[in-house]
Amino acid sequence: MNTEWRQVIQQFFEAKNRAWLSGDGEEILQLASGPEAVRTCLEDIHALHRSAAGRGIQYQKSRTNLKIVRAAPVSNEKLHVDVLEQLTWIYNDGEELEHQARLQPVRVTLIHSGGRWKLEKFDRIGEKDERNLVKGDLDFRLFDTQQAVRQARYDRRKAQRYAELWWSGYNPQYKRFEVDCTNYVSQCLYAGGMPMAYHPRKDRGWWYRHGSHPSWSYSWAVAHAFRWYLEGSGRGIAINDPRELLVGDVICYDWDGDGRWQHNTIVVDFDRYGMPLVNAHTVASHRRYWDYQDSYAWSERTKYRLLRIRDVF
Repeated sequence: MNTEWRQVIQQFFEAKNRAWLSGDGEEILQLASGPEAVRTCLEDIHALHRSAAGRGIQYQKSRTNLKIVRAAPVSNEKLHVDVLEQLTWIYNDGEELEHQARLQPVRVTLIHSGGRWKLEKFDRIGEKDERNLVKGDLDFRLFDTQQAVRQARYDRRKAQRYAELWWSGYNPQYKRFEVDCTNYVSQCLYAGGMPMAYHPRKDRGWWYRHGSHPSWSYSWAVAHAFRWYLEGSGRGIAINDPRELLVGDVICYDWDGDGRWQHNTIVVDFDRYGMPLVNAHTVASHRRYWDYQDSYAWSERTKYRLLRIRDVF
């Protein structure tokens, strides 16, 4: 029985790997109990192809590495399997081969029916709205104008190296957040030399205090607060054209266009047209195209804030 469900898991992700390239989910559906079981999976595949069509690129190879983190029986006929799915796509941008990668934890629910295992549900793990990290309706447009403890120059390459080192992992010197994108970008900026601006209040400044009981400002770990702190403090300067961004700059995302900023990324490179490629956490992403149209979170209402990080603080 143990071998049987593992084989179904393997078959499912092999079929999903082929579907990334073809855009056809028929093979996936044959392993599922019905279309609703793989709705989330098909959304991701369709989003990737929507983005590729918009960019005029073609994915040529997809590679999936799996790690089964946990298998928990719900009953004799049902099983939850938590899987860490590492995805790498190779694509042709019209001039040369490029790649992007993601690390996505997922939960697969299997049911045993009719003498075999089938997929009943496919869920992404850890999908939470970042605004839930803060209780209450805080006005993050307020910011502290206190000077940082030291003046410094921003080293964009150091920020980039840190972003590359930790895109698929977590620096043990910092708390790992369930929604980790802003914490990750804050670490990158700090590694690049942006000094912390300490303040006794969590809704002021930009800081992280280490120790047995670490603490941090909202702007360090919450996307909405981070966006307003960077621009309000003058450490980030808004620009209009993504091609004017530099390595080490920041892009903020408002998925619903409702004024609540929910995601942040850091620029690590550019494609042949000068468009940014970004790294991010929560759904760990490496060299992802900046507009995130390949994401299930993206919508026609999505707004962006492009922020140039100052060279001297």
